[in-house]
Amino acid sequence: MGKHETSYARVERDLYPTREAWVTEALLAHFDLAGRSVWEPAAGRGNMAEVLKAAGADVFCSDIVEHGYPLDAVCDFTLTEVSRRFDAIVTNPPGGPRNGLAERFVETGLQHIAHGGLLALLLPADFDAAGRRRPLFAECPAFRAKIVLTRRIVWFIRPDGKREAPKENHAWFIWEWTMLRAPVSPSILYAPNPSNGDLSCPTSGYSVPSATRTTTASPVSSNSP
Repeated sequence: MGKHETSYARVERDLYPTREAWVTEALLAHFDLAGRSVWEPAAGRGNMAEVLKAAGADVFCSDIVEHGYPLDAVCDFTLTEVSRRFDAIVTNPPGGPRNGLAERFVETGLQHIAHGGLLALLLPADFDAAGRRRPLFAECPAFRAKIVLTRRIVWFIRPDGKREAPKENHAWFIWEWTMLRAPVSPSILYAPNPSNGDLSCPTSGYSVPSATRTTTASPVSSNSP
């Protein structure tokens, strides 16, 4: 089942927990967040946060409402004022109608990492294809990489007991500002690696540079009603 198949009612507040650990591990296969401070601003039921914590990250969890998982703050990410810095912002954002809310997450995240740091969002694989999103991708100097998921995410367990057959492809999209003036082409990466039968994604590869370890953003105060 896909998130937004027309035969299924949309879940309230677009709560689609990232139940499968391999999805977050796919990000960790390319970005080493061990020992880093990470803000998970749409923590939901804590699935992604728990994988990040297991990888050694110091995770600050928030969401617009509580879903039964302990939160450090209850706030609207798109309205939250900056008062603390993080090494990275990592989340599976709510999409909203026509993925408009997801776009706001990208825009807000870019503001939060304006002075350094990493923004990693789990989004539909073709999210960067829409012409109106060019300012977030093709025209955005901070857009750094796309990690294409080589497996499809199972968001729901079928109530009829039949085998799930997800139809949607997803990818991690990465933004990171740099002082380099020359344009840098985004990298296209893949995970898990199907060539060696890898169904998990061990942490390895990219490490957040020490020069950008302290980024922006923290949900200590919010402009939400």
